[in-house]
Amino acid sequence: MKFLKSVMERKTIIMKMISFCNKKGGVGKTTLCKNVAYKFALDNKKVLVIDLDSQGTITLELQQDNTDINKTMAKIIASVEDISIDKVIQKSKYKNIDIIASSENVRKSIFLIKDLYEEKEKYFIGDLIYKINKNTLDGYDYVLIDYPPTVDELSLNFLLISDLILIPINSGLGSYKGIVDLQNTLNYITGIDKREMPVIKLVFNNIKDNENTSNILEWLAEKKYTDFLILNHIKHSDTFIKTENELSSIWENPYYWRQKQAYEELIKEIK
Repeated sequence: MKFLKSVMERKTIIMKMISFCNKKGGVGKTTLCKNVAYKFALDNKKVLVIDLDSQGTITLELQQDNTDINKTMAKIIASVEDISIDKVIQKSKYKNIDIIASSENVRKSIFLIKDLYEEKEKYFIGDLIYKINKNTLDGYDYVLIDYPPTVDELSLNFLLISDLILIPINSGLGSYKGIVDLQNTLNYITGIDKREMPVIKLVFNNIKDNENTSNILEWLAEKKYTDFLILNHIKHSDTFIKTENELSSIWENPYYWRQKQAYEELIKEIK
């Protein structure tokens, strides 16, 4: 595939692509993604959620009864120039939110990238997908992407074309060690290919009132990540966790005022 020159054009700033990523599982990537999506939708913004996690959690929470979970990004990767992204976009059960679903077959993408693309092409697939499907993708106000707790070739392709990478962290060591690995990988690829580095922001997520975050704040300062940190913290709530699958509950239930306020402050930072 001779497409390197044709995909180097920068994405026109019409829609905003936000990636929710951390190499550590259990830090709330999917929860952040779905609640941000729902708030944008409540504000009458048109949202596309792309699920790249083979566990398909956000697909499960957004899907309708007739959603085909096998319409994943793997179909596009297999034939980027022949299959329009429209073929895998489906309506969710919520107004203003569409979805590209995920299931176990999304893992095929990793092997397809290795088999179908030359080494010098494999990190330009995301650019090509955007270029070919520009009109469709730019028809959304926001494209939000939920990632697996790994950074594979498929993930990197979408991270590289994102306008913002939002990394949820907590006080656990594993949740922030991966920040360095991710930035180093992105620095390496963007340096070789002479492309812009996506903006990275960090947000404390699901933090308990008595939780000590001083160690991680010291580490962030030492590694010069303080400027990446969104000051607003999303606090832990036992009640919220029990009912979070009711996607609208943060804004429609008056008892979740603390989570509602935290998400509204977060959205001001990232929209």
